[in-house]
Amino acid sequence: MFIRILLAALAGALSFAQQQETAPAIPPLLDSANASYMKGDYEAARQSLLQSWDLAQQSPPEDPVRYDILKRLTSARTAAGEFADADNFLQMAIAWRESTVGKDDPKIADDLLLDVGLCRGMKDYPRALIVLGRVLSMHSRASGFDSRTVADDFSRMAQIYMEQKKMVEAVTALNTALEIRTRLGGPLDYSLLGDLDRLGEIYIAQREYEKAEADYRHALVIRETIYGKEHADLIATIDGLAYACFGQKKYDLAEPLYQRLIGLWIKSTGDDHPMVAIALDKVSVFYAEQKKFDQAQEAADRANAIRTHFLGDGLSHQATEAFAAGDKPLVTALYQRELKVLDPPNPLYDDLRAEAEGMLKALARLEPKKSAPKNAAPKIAPKKP
Repeated sequence: MFIRILLAALAGALSFAQQQETAPAIPPLLDSANASYMKGDYEAARQSLLQSWDLAQQSPPEDPVRYDILKRLTSARTAAGEFADADNFLQMAIAWRESTVGKDDPKIADDLLLDVGLCRGMKDYPRALIVLGRVLSMHSRASGFDSRTVADDFSRMAQIYMEQKKMVEAVTALNTALEIRTRLGGPLDYSLLGDLDRLGEIYIAQREYEKAEADYRHALVIRETIYGKEHADLIATIDGLAYACFGQKKYDLAEPLYQRLIGLWIKSTGDDHPMVAIALDKVSVFYAEQKKFDQAQEAADRANAIRTHFLGDGLSHQATEAFAAGDKPLVTALYQRELKVLDPPNPLYDDLRAEAEGMLKALARLEPKKSAPKNAAPKIAPKKP
């Protein structure tokens, strides 16, 4: 009996000694994993974390380091796009928290939300909805139905339905989220914006333009209340609202919205940015639909001029780089191509044309003059008869 007790004591001491030896090795591995992760080297991070996990399994089952490592492995595999592998580690982390802390631990809901994201990444939408249902139940019990966490859950549910192309269900979930948010914060609450934008997007896709107009107008009022009338954050809302009015043939309402859209893009990016050209394309279609072909052509010409300027400017930058590299034939070819692109002339890019022409002239002056070969026979003037 004494021998058994002694052996048990020795085994316990040995186990404790092993834990004492292995535990200090974990922090450096975690530091190494974090350094690799922050550099985007997710495979190196995984290797360090797996080594940490091997050591952690020699620690007591309730040791929190196990959960920490599993969550880090989840993040590393998610970042690498390995969603199934990440899900395996996450399930182990959830199981640890359920067995160690209890199934009602509020932090489990956060882990389950990560699982919802992984399910979406794997396009396993039915499972994502099941997991989200559990999260919704936990949030309802903890905070009540009229809470931001529950509203967020309904917004997530709507996004899953949208990915499944189940628009009726998505609209129902979004409206539920909006009702909760409005009761909590009022009709101008910032948290309404994401759901209003999604509803507008759905209604546009379904050609329910009147409903889309209402939601985009609501979103615009909120954004103007927060940002004023000239902020770049208004661009997407005004774009959607203009299209909703256009779809209803409310041309008098849509026209100033499209002009405002162009103005916002110019203020945000400059008057020669490709996004301004895209906005002008929309205006061209808008006018053509009304058979205002002169205005449609004017908008299209301006859009094309902007795109031409953008391409010409790019070729000019390439030519500058080629010049720095000493590749004069390429420099000449690029400037010649730029001149072809910038033809016919347009006030929007006359400065680029003048610059390209000037550079080609300068390059021509740099060309060495051809001289006669050294061994060439001298020319003898013919004798006069």
